[in-house]
Amino acid sequence: MWGPARLLMLLAVAAATPVAAASDRFVPADPQFVVANVRQTLPDAELNGLLAALRADPGSEAASVALAGAFIERARSLREPAYFGRAEALLAPGAKRPDASASIRRLYAEVLQYRHDFTDAETLLDGILREAPRDTDARLLRASIRLVRGDFAGARGDCARLAAEGTLGAQIGFACLAEALAGAGQLDRAQMLLISAPVNQNAADASSEAYLLATRAELHERSRDLNGAIADYREALKLAPRDDSIRAALADALAAHGDTDEARELLAVDKPSLALLVRSAALSTGAQRAALSARAAAWLELEASRGDAIHHREEAMLALANGNAARALAAASKNFEAQRELPDVRVLARAARAARDADAMQALRQWLLETGYQDSVTESILGNGARS
Repeated sequence: MWGPARLLMLLAVAAATPVAAASDRFVPADPQFVVANVRQTLPDAELNGLLAALRADPGSEAASVALAGAFIERARSLREPAYFGRAEALLAPGAKRPDASASIRRLYAEVLQYRHDFTDAETLLDGILREAPRDTDARLLRASIRLVRGDFAGARGDCARLAAEGTLGAQIGFACLAEALAGAGQLDRAQMLLISAPVNQNAADASSEAYLLATRAELHERSRDLNGAIADYREALKLAPRDDSIRAALADALAAHGDTDEARELLAVDKPSLALLVRSAALSTGAQRAALSARAAAWLELEASRGDAIHHREEAMLALANGNAARALAAASKNFEAQRELPDVRVLARAARAARDADAMQALRQWLLETGYQDSVTESILGNGARS
């Protein structure tokens, strides 16, 4: 869940998706394209126990919540988004009832966030926090969504409250608050907030330490300290080696630093996410680049054919890598309507520049001016007048 950028994907489960007519079914052009990893989606011993508990008492909310939580955990740890579809199918009926519990609504909001349905997810969390203002998990999830959407003022309130609680959430709130401040034009203040933050490599909750380091790395990156960014991203990835958002951010920083071979090696993981696959394609050449591009394009086509939320950021990055500036700008602009994290800002700037679209470049300059958002790379791409 943590990280300044979250590059995750959800494929809806077959049971929740109408079966397409034979002529409409998706057929990958690349014989190496993995539609689903059947082995990883088979129930393990723990899941079998949770499934048995639910079958024994189908009306048990506790059993449903436990199983849905396990599905979500496996979606992340196994890089197997089909588990999110299973969690959604399990949670949706209960989450939509007027008397739905906070536990069910919170988990369902997490599924909606994964699907990029940020509006509905935030609405659920608003309701939970009206009833229970001290629900740390709901507040943390809402802060994350607000940061992704570029609602820095809203996120700042949630982050400050988390930081003031003095519990485990305080450290997370501390890093979260730095993100919110940086997004709203206070990059120097955000850096000062984190520059001396102690990082405990042996902390029980390594993910919170990784989040703090990844946030600090992004702030270094935005202020032209690429070496500092790479160092913090490396440490963050050691703590959270399965976090593809951190892995992607480190690969981007390495590539910008000229360490292309190391970036490619970092991206070569088993069953890469779309975010990693697109970056691998962009850093490859010749037949390998063509093959990786085909796999990424097939992935995006599969999303479209199933009616899933399209990963417009990755679509734009792939189009840029393949020299299609017009398609890149269309995808990046669509993405920016919902997501405004650092990679979203940068890919829009690059696409507008590549397409030589003066209006798109000026619109982004205006957003930077209005929010105070600072990023040295984006400002360099946009050229003179980026903050005028």
